[in-house]
Amino acid sequence: MQFDSLNADLKRWLQTSIEAGHDRAVLQQALRAAGYDNAFARQAVETALARLRMAASAEAPPKALADPITAAANSIVTRDRTVGIVMALGSPRLVLFGDLLSGQECTQMIDASRRKLQRSTVVNAETGAYDVHPDRTSSGTHFERGENELVARIERRISELIGCPEENGEPLQVLHYLPGAEYRPHYDFFDTTQPGNDTVLAMGGQRIATLVMYLNDVEAGGSTVFPLLGLDVLPRRGSAVYFTYLAESGEMDARTLHGGSPVVAGEKWVATKWLRQRRYGGPIG
Repeated sequence: MQFDSLNADLKRWLQTSIEAGHDRAVLQQALRAAGYDNAFARQAVETALARLRMAASAEAPPKALADPITAAANSIVTRDRTVGIVMALGSPRLVLFGDLLSGQECTQMIDASRRKLQRSTVVNAETGAYDVHPDRTSSGTHFERGENELVARIERRISELIGCPEENGEPLQVLHYLPGAEYRPHYDFFDTTQPGNDTVLAMGGQRIATLVMYLNDVEAGGSTVFPLLGLDVLPRRGSAVYFTYLAESGEMDARTLHGGSPVVAGEKWVATKWLRQRRYGGPIG
C-alpha cells in the first residue's frame, strides 16, 4: 500500500491524528469503527507513519539553539527578571542559572500542582505509548502553554533567556519526589530508530534541549546527576539547569545522560521544560 494511493480525506485525517499524538492502536481502532477491515486499517496506519518518518528524516538536521551566554556579563536580562549565570560548561553546553524563578513563583507553581498530581510516565520506544516505569518513581502534572498568567510569564522568560520560540516548548511539567523517589539516568531526546518514537517525533520533531527548574530546597539528596560528566547539580529554590543535546558533529550527545538521584530527606519539586525543533502539538509525556 502506498500513502499517496489513499483518498485525500483519509490521508489528511491520518496525518492530523498522528501529529496530535494518537498511537497506532487508537488509529487502527478508529478505522475499524469506520468500517475498514483489520488488514487495511493496520496497513494504512503503518504507511502513514512511514511517510511521516521519511518526511522527518528529509528535514535539515536539528540545529543547536543560540548560546544563552553571548557576552562577558554574568547575568541575562529578560523583560521581567535578571537571571544570574552561576556555572557554564562548554561541551556539552550546560548552564546553571540562579534565581530564574522568584520564591513566590516557586510557591505558586507548587500550590497549583498539588491537587492534580499523577504517577509519572515515560514514552515506550517500541509502542509510542506513555507507560508507568520503575525507573521513574515521581508523580507529576503539566500546564498547557499559556494556561494561566503564571505559566505564560515563566514561558516568556524562558524563551527570552535561551532564544527558543515559546511554541517549540512542550507543556510545562511539574514533578514531585518524596523520600526514595528517583528518575534513573536516561536521555531526553528520542531514539529515531525505535518504531514507537515515530508518533512523538511527528509532534514537533526531535527534542533539542531541557530546562529543569528547582521549586524548593531539598534537605538531602535529589540532585540532577550527569554520570558521564561527573557532575551533580544540587536543587536550590529558584535556580535551574539548562542543557542541549547536540554534539559538534550534529549527532545527539550521549554525554547528556542524566537522572534525578533519590531524595534522602524532605521532598523535591521541579518544573521541566523540554524544547523541540519545531512547534510542538501533542500530549505531555
